[in-house]
Amino acid sequence: MKKRLLAGTLALCLLLSGCGGFRDVYEDIFGGEPASSGEPQSQTSLLLPVDIDDSLGPYAAQSDMNLSITSLLFDPLFVTDNTFTPQPCLAENITQAGTGEYLVTLRSDVTFSDGSALTAADVVYSFEQTDLQQKRYWQLHTSVESVTEVDSRTVRVKAYRSDRNIAGLLDFPIVKNGSGTDSLIGTGRYIYREQSGRRYLTASESNPGASEKITEIELVSMPDDSTLANALRSGVIHCLYTDYAEEADYALGANSYLFELGNVVYIGYSSQNALTSQRQFRTLVSEMVNRDSIVSDIYYNKATPALTPFPAGYYDLPEQEHSDLGDDRIRMELELMGVTLEESGWRSYEDEPVNLSVLVNSENPFRVRVAETVVRYLGYYGIQAEVEAVEYESYLSRLAAGDFDLFIAEVCVGDNVDISPLISGSSVGISGDCSDAQLLEQYYAYCSGTLDCAELLEQFDTYVPVTPLVYRQGGAVVSPSFQAKMTPISQDIFYNIDEWQ
Repeated sequence: MKKRLLAGTLALCLLLSGCGGFRDVYEDIFGGEPASSGEPQSQTSLLLPVDIDDSLGPYAAQSDMNLSITSLLFDPLFVTDNTFTPQPCLAENITQAGTGEYLVTLRSDVTFSDGSALTAADVVYSFEQTDLQQKRYWQLHTSVESVTEVDSRTVRVKAYRSDRNIAGLLDFPIVKNGSGTDSLIGTGRYIYREQSGRRYLTASESNPGASEKITEIELVSMPDDSTLANALRSGVIHCLYTDYAEEADYALGANSYLFELGNVVYIGYSSQNALTSQRQFRTLVSEMVNRDSIVSDIYYNKATPALTPFPAGYYDLPEQEHSDLGDDRIRMELELMGVTLEESGWRSYEDEPVNLSVLVNSENPFRVRVAETVVRYLGYYGIQAEVEAVEYESYLSRLAAGDFDLFIAEVCVGDNVDISPLISGSSVGISGDCSDAQLLEQYYAYCSGTLDCAELLEQFDTYVPVTPLVYRQGGAVVSPSFQAKMTPISQDIFYNIDEWQ
């Protein structure tokens, strides 16, 4: 089983009592007593957990724990901040060289930890290594056809189509050409070393991104998840990455610094059902559902309402005023489109009782609760509906067969904010369900820069292919003793480590 860093495993609120093995584990690792949680710890040495059975190479590591550490050892061409704006890192700039083609110029002042200079060959080699992490970089490979060397400081990125946010996909770690999957030779802010059986990251003298206050980071081996939880609580380790993918009250209630994931939870609709195929009805469903309640009651305020298909903080979103039709107007609009209220208290459409199913995969408790909430809001307006929670394989097969009325799904739009799955239905493996080819063409026009965001959103509101509900957030979960003010991003929870005090 792939080890997960925190989601569903990190028991932050467990008391140290009843976990007697923890002190013994600490003594085995450090040879002393654990630090008291009552006093703030010095940040000169940052303590991070590591899975010693897993690699720290960015294309060999499997655990979220180790993958989060690789961001300190390796740099990408670009990083994407919490407004989904790509920021240059190893790249100096990016320019469009033709339809779907881009030239990336590398910085001339970058060296690897072994002293060798960064070259275009290293970038090409690193792109090839992303094949080893297909699950992590699938959006890169569905968008980018090739990365080739032009000269020692320039690479050509050939995408399948023009994309205004293409730089956001160039966030893969750059490793030295030919170094292999387990090599720790990087350009990062810190350099790996071992001493007396202990593992450290030391601030790189050639990379200004390291913290002046945190010159050394110790990697603490955590033998199991329960030990990890107590270590964080007691200050033996300082912070961890989580995307809150599983329901765990201890993680959801912990001290954390949030960041944008780009994961949108949404309602999909059948084009075969007489009612859900009506764009007006889909618009009314969007008005019925209280997104704020989903954020607070289901996602414990670790999400933001999705009032458009784009994340709330997306840099290109125009100023918008969102109307609230109100209960009376929603009921009137239902009546006007022929969704009439019967003596039974439920509605009918085209002389047939309305009884909708909301399909969801049973393995995800968050999305099951979202489905239940949608059913409750539909019922408030007299629309009879029920949740159908099925196992994931059955869920996928039923989606592919069109055997549903509504469904709850989640898709990551990625660092390039690719919302095409919400338009085409490709996020769940179905083509064109409740979509419009013209809308997809307009989205590609937006990507190429010939259509602005406000115009695209107007068209989205016209077609309503899906109803976005919330964008989930991730978090850097921190020890009570942790004092630094973090500004984490999805690829790097240590994004502003150089500013930590």
